[in-house]
Amino acid sequence: MGNGGNAVVHKCIDYITGEEYAIKFQLSLQPKKIKRFLNEIKLLQEVEHDQLIKYYTHGECAGKYKLKKGPEKEKNIPFLIMTLANKTLKEFMFEQGNVDFPEYIAQFQGLAAALAELHKKAIHRDIKPENILVSGETWILSDFGLCKFLETEEEEDLTGEKENVGPKFWMSPEALNRTIGNKDEILKCSDVYQLCSVFWYIINKRHPSGILTKEDWVGPDHIFDVIYNSLSHDPNKRPYDGEKLFQELYEATLAG
Repeated sequence: MGNGGNAVVHKCIDYITGEEYAIKFQLSLQPKKIKRFLNEIKLLQEVEHDQLIKYYTHGECAGKYKLKKGPEKEKNIPFLIMTLANKTLKEFMFEQGNVDFPEYIAQFQGLAAALAELHKKAIHRDIKPENILVSGETWILSDFGLCKFLETEEEEDLTGEKENVGPKFWMSPEALNRTIGNKDEILKCSDVYQLCSVFWYIINKRHPSGILTKEDWVGPDHIFDVIYNSLSHDPNKRPYDGEKLFQELYEATLAG
């Protein structure tokens, strides 16, 4: 179903119930990668929302791997079982093309509320269309591998100082500044920036790069300010977390 540098996702079936799920195998077995995978599992167990990927179970299975040089070795491969989705939001947009206001505003509010729930425990740091899944008529925030826990023993940041934090093309200004040596902090409002970058793309069919103005906007006037302010390069001008974004988006929708 999908694969990256660290993991691969397949469809699996419970032969007793016939239910279908997604199973994610952690292929990179470096200690830091395993720690991230275990942190993702822990976070999935602690947060719950209709528009957050749902955890079912996890474990290990026997597997084999082979380095470029050397013999094949046996190793236990960690896995995670979670919600099965039809496609990513990126794939959905390529197929669908246009999404009407009544459909996307409900999804936006739900994703903002889901982010608010996540922000009780962690900062996502990797929000992009590929990490928002479409399951039936619901858009679901997924892939918590880069999440940073808040105020717990897991709050250790496993990302190195020279390692990029976040998705290429969808990074917050703070994350981009870190790539040139600055020590900007990645905040909850950095997630707000990333999520609203996706919202801008859904509405305007354009990536929100460069200097944005009202002339670039094709959506309803009453939600423009919320999305536009969320894309400010000044973190202090954005909604400070998912809960604040949800409130502002909800109130703006009612006002319209």
